Amino acid sequence: MVIASGNCMAVYFSDSEYLENFLGYLAERNTGFICRGFTNPGSLAEYAAKEKIAVLLTDAEGLENGAGHINTDLTVVLTERPDVDTLPDVYAINILQPVDEIIREILKVVAKRDISVSKGFSDSEGYIYTFFSPVGRCLTTTLAMTAAQLLAERSETVYLNLEADSGFSVIYQQEYDADLSDLLFYLKDGIGERAALMLQGTVCRSQGVSYVPPVTNPEDLLRISSDEVRSLFSLLFGSGFKNIILDMGEILPGFLDILSMSDRIYMPVRGDAMSKAKEGQLLSYFRTLEDFGAEERIVKLEPPYFKGIRKITENLRGTDVGRYMAGYLDYHHA
Repeated sequence: MVIASGNCMAVYFSDSEYLENFLGYLAERNTGFICRGFTNPGSLAEYAAKEKIAVLLTDAEGLENGAGHINTDLTVVLTERPDVDTLPDVYAINILQPVDEIIREILKVVAKRDISVSKGFSDSEGYIYTFFSPVGRCLTTTLAMTAAQLLAERSETVYLNLEADSGFSVIYQQEYDADLSDLLFYLKDGIGERAALMLQGTVCRSQGVSYVPPVTNPEDLLRISSDEVRSLFSLLFGSGFKNIILDMGEILPGFLDILSMSDRIYMPVRGDAMSKAKEGQLLSYFRTLEDFGAEERIVKLEPPYFKGIRKITENLRGTDVGRYMAGYLDYHHA
């Protein structure tokens, strides 16, 4: 028996090397489970007779060797034919995908079935960098993701996009099976282990940056309150993130409250007359608000022309955009 590092998740594979690698991935993800590995069905059955197993993870061979008869809250089988190799009370996952994707799917199922784990959660705080502009087509998302990549080199950073049509599923060429809307749904029950598990099952990684897939239904943004955003920030900080990059594409309900939570507000602008007029009108409005104080935290960005800007899916560090953004970041916060 191999012990990796709560309620128990038993991992049973006959291939000891694959087992070791899988346990290593689980340890890196800090799932909240005590993970115990088995290569022998007899050892698994002996352990299950003495200790409760919340989740059992195995493969098709493991099921054939009797793993399906182990008493658990959830049995997960990795198989090349998830639509075919299914049994009652067994959740099948496609084994032909990256391990990180497999773990994300497991955690989402655990959250949805309300299986208890000893998921650690702290009241940690961090820094919120909000990117917002009253002007369109001024590289707001590119600058925000560039900042996220730069900050991620120093501490754990997560990117949040609050645009009605972010384009993420297209640019990342991925259809997300969970997104910000799902995460906010689980937060309605409070900041607890279910929400923390759903966060781990939802968050994706790109170029060293964690990001929550944006909403796919634009109307969901109209129902997001500032209190929900505050709870989301608390969940992210409590889960170990030190920096939140918030990409606000438009004015949302509770927009002023969200800006008030920000430690720094980066406002990309343009030099043409109409853009300057929009910028001036918004700043004038801010000045009329008593005790708002946003102007002291606003950093205006008027980026120069960049030739050949890379996509946000690529490494933006060391590019012209990266060097430009690095000159404006508050690294002492990171």
